[in-house]
Amino acid sequence: MMSETIENRLEEIRGKFAGFTDPDDKWKFLLDLAKAHKGMDASLKAEKFIIVGCASTMYLVPAFDGEKIHFEMDVEGGTTNPLISRGLGALALQVYNDMPPADILSVDPAFFQQIGLNVGLSPTRSNGFASLVKQIYLYARVFSALAKK
Repeated sequence: MMSETIENRLEEIRGKFAGFTDPDDKWKFLLDLAKAHKGMDASLKAEKFIIVGCASTMYLVPAFDGEKIHFEMDVEGGTTNPLISRGLGALALQVYNDMPPADILSVDPAFFQQIGLNVGLSPTRSNGFASLVKQIYLYARVFSALAKK
C-alpha cells in the first residue's frame, strides 16, 4: 500500500505534467530541475555507482538509515547535453528520495510513461532513465530485505 507522502509526490508531478500545454514545457521543466539540482560531492563518484545505459555518466549513490533511502545523484557530460539527463534524474529523486523502501516499491514504474515523460525522449535517454529507475527499485528491494532482518 502506498503512503500518503509518496502519493502526494506523484499527484504533484501528475498535475505539473497535465498542466503543460506546449510540448516544450516538459523540456523547460526538466532543464529547470537540472539547474536547481545541487549534484553531489566528487568523492562519492565511484564507478560502482554509475548507471549503465545512460547517454551521460550518471551516478546514483544510496544511503539507508534503517527507515528511508536517501539518494545522491549527479550527471557528468557525455555525448549529449547532460542537463536533460540530470533533469530526469532530479525528477526521479522528487518521487523516490528519502522514502522507505516499501513506498518506493509501491509505485508502478510505468508512472513516468503515464504522465507522458517518455514522449519525445531519445531512445538513449529513455533507456538511461529506465536503467536509473530499475536501479532505484533494486536498491529498495535490497534495503527492504535488510530492514526485515
